[in-house]
Amino acid sequence: MTKFLSALLLLFFITGCAALKDLANIQKPSLEYSNISVQSINFNQAELLFNFEVNNPNPIGITASGYSYDFLVNSNSFLSGNQDRNVNIGSSRSSVLQVPVTLQYTELLNTFRSLLQSDEFNYALSTEFLFDIPGLGQQRLPANASGRLPIPKIPGFEFAGFNIESISPSGADMELKIGINNPNAFPILLNSASYVLNVNGREWLNTSLSDAVRVSSDGSSEIVIPVQLNAVQMGSVLFDLMRGSTEFDYSLNGNADVGAQIEGFSFTENILFDREGVFRR
Repeated sequence: MTKFLSALLLLFFITGCAALKDLANIQKPSLEYSNISVQSINFNQAELLFNFEVNNPNPIGITASGYSYDFLVNSNSFLSGNQDRNVNIGSSRSSVLQVPVTLQYTELLNTFRSLLQSDEFNYALSTEFLFDIPGLGQQRLPANASGRLPIPKIPGFEFAGFNIESISPSGADMELKIGINNPNAFPILLNSASYVLNVNGREWLNTSLSDAVRVSSDGSSEIVIPVQLNAVQMGSVLFDLMRGSTEFDYSLNGNADVGAQIEGFSFTENILFDREGVFRR
């Protein structure tokens, strides 16, 4: 019995020495930026995911217990935050740690007015991950990422004028024009649209787009719609036009289903528009 206890104590001693030796050789993990993936993007926001690779060289597992980040735009802090989230990294294993960031483009452009005329911007992400490591306690490791991201801009819609085919005291045959302006560095596709045009408070147009319209990057296009308007619909504008006057108030409102492809990510978004003004020619 005594020999058995002595052997058991010797085994515990040897095991303990081995464990202490392992702890004495514990190292910090290595951490480096891997890539960024676009989860979704449209004219309003972009959901980004930054991936960082961590390598644990130790014979025991460690835990990534959270992170903090600072997202900079043109070297100025824009978004920051922190997250407590445990990720276990096994002994002699690698894993991917992720930092999600959501950009609201309205907030971005309101904060950095200099970007209003830009198609993209420089970003930098400064992160710090917190690790729980046996033998070393809590350790903080930094990692950084940088690059450029696009700035999608909402297309513009406007009343672009008209052509008079024929006119008389009873009414007019006209071609009304709806202008589409694409301020982006990529083409857009107008899949469908509905619009209402009022002139001096009278409805001149209430219709939908019949065919899709492609608008090139940094380009514009027009939708031409033939209409027949009677004297009641046109009101005093009819006689003004017959006298050669072309000044009137208008309002144009509606919605459009617009598609685009950015950074290899395709999306479709419904855009509302509401324009009013004075037309002169």
